[in-house]
Amino acid sequence: MITSGEPEPFEVIGSASASTGRVFDNYKNIYGAPLADSDIQLTEALRNCYPEHIITAVVANNCDLLAYAAEGYASAKIDTINDTPVRWRGYVYPSRRGQSGRLGDATRFAKYNYKWLTEEFILYQARVRVDGNYPVMIYYVLRKADNGETINSRSKITDNLIKSVGEWLMADDKLVYVYDNYWTTSRALWEEVQKADWDDVILDEGMKKVLQDLVGRFFDSKSVYEEAGVPWKRGVIFHGPAGNGKTISLKAIMHTLSVRKDPIPSLYVKAADYTWNIHEVFAFAREMSPCLVIFEDIDTIVTDKTRSYFFNEADGLEQNDGIMMIASTNHLDKLDPGLSHRPSRFDRKYLFPQPSLEERTLYCEFWRHKLRNKTTIEFPDFLCKAMAGIMTEFSFAYMKEAFIATLLTIAGSRTEEVGNEDGVADAVIPAEQLRLRPLEGRNQTETDNLKAMFGEYMMSVDRHPEQPREDDLEKYEIWRVMVEQVKILRDDMAGHTSARRTGQSTGGQSEAFDHAGPSTAGELSQAQVESHDRQRIAQPNVRLPLRGREPQRHAVRGAGRFLGSGSSFGSVRFVPDA
Repeated sequence: MITSGEPEPFEVIGSASASTGRVFDNYKNIYGAPLADSDIQLTEALRNCYPEHIITAVVANNCDLLAYAAEGYASAKIDTINDTPVRWRGYVYPSRRGQSGRLGDATRFAKYNYKWLTEEFILYQARVRVDGNYPVMIYYVLRKADNGETINSRSKITDNLIKSVGEWLMADDKLVYVYDNYWTTSRALWEEVQKADWDDVILDEGMKKVLQDLVGRFFDSKSVYEEAGVPWKRGVIFHGPAGNGKTISLKAIMHTLSVRKDPIPSLYVKAADYTWNIHEVFAFAREMSPCLVIFEDIDTIVTDKTRSYFFNEADGLEQNDGIMMIASTNHLDKLDPGLSHRPSRFDRKYLFPQPSLEERTLYCEFWRHKLRNKTTIEFPDFLCKAMAGIMTEFSFAYMKEAFIATLLTIAGSRTEEVGNEDGVADAVIPAEQLRLRPLEGRNQTETDNLKAMFGEYMMSVDRHPEQPREDDLEKYEIWRVMVEQVKILRDDMAGHTSARRTGQSTGGQSEAFDHAGPSTAGELSQAQVESHDRQRIAQPNVRLPLRGREPQRHAVRGAGRFLGSGSSFGSVRFVPDA
C-alpha cells in the first residue's frame, strides 16, 4: 500500500544525513535547466548522497513498483522529512457520471521508504529526460550492498523484487492489447468480448461457418504450414457497409480464441499514424506470437506515408510466423491494391453486405427473444417478418437503432400517460394516422414512395393468405411506433446519401469497439514522442502489461503512457488520494 504524511516508526536504511545534503537540491539543479540527459546526473547525485548503496534504475511503465505496492504486495511510505517531493495537485474526475471526483497528486519527484516481504529499500521516483527528449518516469531503487556485492554490481534482492513485480504483471491474461499510437491493455474490452457469442451473430449460415473455422484452423495448422514449406502467417479483410456485423464477428472470433485450451492473445490496432507506430505494432505482435492482430478501419492506418513501411513489415524480411491479421474497412475501394490484391498480405476478402429479408427477420426475432419477459409489450412472432419487410436496405446498426428508438418512445409515452389528467397518452401517433391504405387508387409516385419507405412485403396486393393485414398489425403498439421510427431513420439515411453526393461529411456509423476513434495525423504529440522514447529505453524482449489500482486499461512494456486509475493532463497523471 502507498501512504503519505509523517513517517511511521520505520528503520530508514541509509537515510541521507545533513552533511551529505538532500537529493532534492540536486534534482532542482539538474531539472531546473535544459540538459541532454538528466538520468546520468541524477544517478550521480544519488551516488553522492548514498555512497554505500547499489542503485538500480527501473522504467516505471516497464515495472511499476508503486502500482505493486498499491495492490498490497508491498508498502511505500513517502518520506517528506528527509527529502522534498515535487507534486502537482489536481482534481481526479469520476470515471462515471453521477459519481464523485477526488483530489489527487501528479508526482514528479519523491522519496519513499519501500518494504517488500522482510526487505527494505529506498525508492526515488523521478521524471527525467533522456537524450534531451520528453521526460519518462524512472524508479531508482537503492539497497545496501550485501555480501559479495559492490555498489556497481546488481543487487540480488532488488532483482528478486523486480522479477516478482513482473510475474504479478503477467499473471493477468484477461486482457485485450490495444494500440492507439501506444500500447495499452483493456480489461473492459476483454469483458465485452466475453459476451460475444456466435449465436448472436446474424449472418448467412455458410459464411458464419467459414468465419468460425477461419482463425481456429489457422492456429491449429502450424505443422501443415511447416510441412508445405510456407510461412505460418495469414491475412484476411472484412469489408462492407458499416453496421452489418464486422465488429460482432471480430468479437466472436476473439472470444473463441480466448477460451481455447491455450488461449491466443488478441491485439487490436485502432491508430498507427507514423512508420515507427507501425514498427511498434509488428514488433509487439512478433513477441506475442502466436496471436491475432486486428486492424480497425485499415484504410485510416495504411496511408500514403505509412504504406511502404506497412508492406515491408507485413511480408518483408522479418519473421511473422504465427501472426494472423484481420483488417476491417467500410471502403474496400479506398485500399491500395498492394494491400487488397497481394496474397502474401491479405489473401481473402469477406463481404458483409446489407442483410437479406431472412437475416433481417432473424434479427427481429433476436429482439423479440430479448423482450420475451416484458409483459407490458406485446410482440407476437408474426410481427418479426412484417418489421423486417419495412426495413429494406437497413443495416443491422440501423435496425438496432430502430428497435432502441421504438422502445424508448414506448417507455416515454407510458410515462406521459401516467401524468396525463385525462388518462390518455399522446406520445404515440394514433393508429388511424398510420393505417396503410391499399395501393389501388394511389398514383404511381405515391406508390413508389411507400414501397421505398415500407418495403415490398407490406405493400404487396398479392399478400399470402397467412400474412397479417394492416388492421391486425395496428393492434400492437410496438408495430405502430416502429413504423414511425423507420420513417424517421429513412429520412436520416436519405440525408446521409445526399450529403455524400455533395461531398459533405456525415460522420457515418462507427463499428469501433468503443467510442474512442483513431487519432488524426499531424505533428508529433508529446504522448507519441514519449511512447517512442520509452520503446527505446525499455528492454526489447520484455512485454509487461502495467497494472494500476483500477484494472481497466494499463500501459504495456514501457511503450506508452500509464492509463490506470486517475486523470491525465497531457502526459501527467493525477493519482487519487488513498
